[in-house]
Amino acid sequence: MVSFIIPALTIENKREVSVDNKATELKAAYGNYISFEENINDDNANVAQPHNWKQIVEYGYYAVLIAFLLRILLTMGYIRYAINKFEMLKLGSVVFVKKNSKIKNCTFLNKIIIDSSLTIEEQKMVIRHESVHVKQGHGFDKLLVNIACCILWFNPIIYLWRIAIDNNHEFLADEEASETIDKNVYASLLLNLASQTNNSVANNFSKLPLKNRIMMMYKKPNNPVKRLTYFAVIPLVLVCSFAFVNRKEVIVEKERMSNQLQSTRKVDFSKTNYFLSNGIVENNNLMEEQVLIIDAGHGGEDNSSVALDGQKEKDLNLRAVMFLKEEALKRGIKVVLTRSDDRFLSLRDRLPKQQGTAFISIHHNSKPITANKAFDGIEVYVSKLNRNIKGAERLGTGILSKLNRLDGMAVRDSLGNVNLLLLRDSKMPSVLIEMGNIADGKSLNYINNEKNIRRISNLILDGFESFFKAGC
Repeated sequence: MVSFIIPALTIENKREVSVDNKATELKAAYGNYISFEENINDDNANVAQPHNWKQIVEYGYYAVLIAFLLRILLTMGYIRYAINKFEMLKLGSVVFVKKNSKIKNCTFLNKIIIDSSLTIEEQKMVIRHESVHVKQGHGFDKLLVNIACCILWFNPIIYLWRIAIDNNHEFLADEEASETIDKNVYASLLLNLASQTNNSVANNFSKLPLKNRIMMMYKKPNNPVKRLTYFAVIPLVLVCSFAFVNRKEVIVEKERMSNQLQSTRKVDFSKTNYFLSNGIVENNNLMEEQVLIIDAGHGGEDNSSVALDGQKEKDLNLRAVMFLKEEALKRGIKVVLTRSDDRFLSLRDRLPKQQGTAFISIHHNSKPITANKAFDGIEVYVSKLNRNIKGAERLGTGILSKLNRLDGMAVRDSLGNVNLLLLRDSKMPSVLIEMGNIADGKSLNYINNEKNIRRISNLILDGFESFFKAGC
């Protein structure tokens, strides 16, 4: 139990660092939610989806865990069935079963199962032994270690622990039983009742190896002074405990004024759910001009979803893109559109073919608010499977930081991660933006207002320009 508790403990270590207020790098935080966008069929290319081996291994682990848990439940059910089937007499917690019963001379939870064919003296010795198991709660020990074996089924050490616990149970019961019974007679009974029965959830009276049990009965206890050597294990346990406790470094950033903009800045990492692009942030523009490639999702025969007022998502996407283009041109940003009218494009045709600073795909959600995980505001997505994920994170985080200033519509405070072809296979920093939920009346009314769409567009462009200036 302690070995399970120790890794769950976390020791926090706070450290203050000074950062220049002009060169602060944003952290990309991910939220546990999913996009409702799906890849439409692409007839021009058959793209093999990469295997998520981590998820496959995780599912495999849980499958084996469930199988072992079911095995324990089935075993317990079978033992209970066998006891009821062969029961002859029940006296309190002692159940006498027929000679041909496979479950006998053992303890199951708080019940003592005795073979009725034994002599009275043999029955008394077995009951004396099994009563120790009940009194000391060995049934709970067995259940606990078997659950641990289910959780740690891949670790061979846990099975050695289970064997050691079983042996200790028998040593303890033999020790107490032999205090009132002649050891020679008791040892003879162990040999006579020796069997290979091995129920992992029951304590059997005669269970191999008998040699160790008999040797333990005749072994003299250690000298009390010698027992003090066991305390030497305490420092070892403490060292192991601290070695496996999680450590979390919390970095508190304190801003300081800087007269000059530094070309490089060290970024401290903390052991949290945040992902930083890298340790060094270079303020070095890789392109002389800003080139923004914008994709209006869907189009042509691909209508996608329909809003409450009958508008098609493909048309809302194109309208938003045209406003975004107008606002970008006012800033001197070069804009390239994947489509400027109602036409169908395959996913491969939407991928940018020319050099650009960033790629943004515009969409709208269409899920009822009552639906599971539905959201009525703006969301920004990236794909961790993209080779340029670090650039996508900087772009997406920059846009989110600006969109959070928006009034009148909710904005997710973290990035979403999706496996979409446009985000996965793009060769430049790419994000997908859900502009709102057109299945929600309040959200739809907001995005139907041109002023609001232009406001959203300008906040997106603010994030894009910050990304460009920081060194894309």
